[in-house]
Amino acid sequence: GALLLSCLLLRDVLTKRRLFTTSKATGLTYLFIALWIMSIFGNYDPVSWSSMTREALIPWALLFAVAAGICIYISLKTDDGMLRGFGLTFLAINLYTRFFEYFWDSIHKVFFFLILAVSLAVLGRYAEKIWHAGSLKHE
Repeated sequence: GALLLSCLLLRDVLTKRRLFTTSKATGLTYLFIALWIMSIFGNYDPVSWSSMTREALIPWALLFAVAAGICIYISLKTDDGMLRGFGLTFLAINLYTRFFEYFWDSIHKVFFFLILAVSLAVLGRYAEKIWHAGSLKHE
């Protein structure tokens, strides 16, 4: 978060040196990877982490989702494709991580992987439509 804030505060200097986009992407990557790891492991040492319940990690997962939502909201207001991409990607990562976390032990593996396969197929089909819609406009 500090790296991303520094990037935004030093926008003029970084833009003159053509480093703003790279710095923003690096800051967003660090922020979201850190939030993802915190949503999985929390702020616990390795010994006490194994005894933690899933419910103790919910605030971190919510913080991760809120950060992705804020990123998507800002991207819609400013028409920033990078923010939109990061927000949507890490929101999907958060949702799939929670799916694995909460349903791995509770449902039969056939149904688990069936749900996973169908959701990824739908997501892939949607992504292909977006990809081909952009290429059809140029032809």
